[in-house]
Amino acid sequence: MEDLGKDFEILVTKGTGPGGQHRNKVESCVTIRHIPTGLSEKCDDTRSKIKNFELAKDRLFLKIEKLKKKEKQEEQNKVRLEKIKNPERVRTYNECRNEVIDHKTGKKASYDEILKKGKLDLLK
Repeated sequence: MEDLGKDFEILVTKGTGPGGQHRNKVESCVTIRHIPTGLSEKCDDTRSKIKNFELAKDRLFLKIEKLKKKEKQEEQNKVRLEKIKNPERVRTYNECRNEVIDHKTGKKASYDEILKKGKLDLLK
């Protein structure tokens, strides 16, 4: 088993459940905990401590990667919302969707009516 560094805590115990004498005598169950995030993974799928360690390590790294992606996505969403709520923004003209949005009032109107017919009072 390899050393993962100071951010990880490795605990080796005897397995639980059916399995007879081997399960009761041999410490082959591996639990790895990532201290900064508090995530942990336990594996006692095989009889080998090394294989269980590798399986637990791979599963834990997948969990950590998934958590980091989620945090990054939440940060991007937060930045995106800040841009939308920007007070400098007055109107959005979207010709593709045929709509104009007034961000101060929150109303929407047809792009054709606003630009071609000049009916800005629809947004008030």
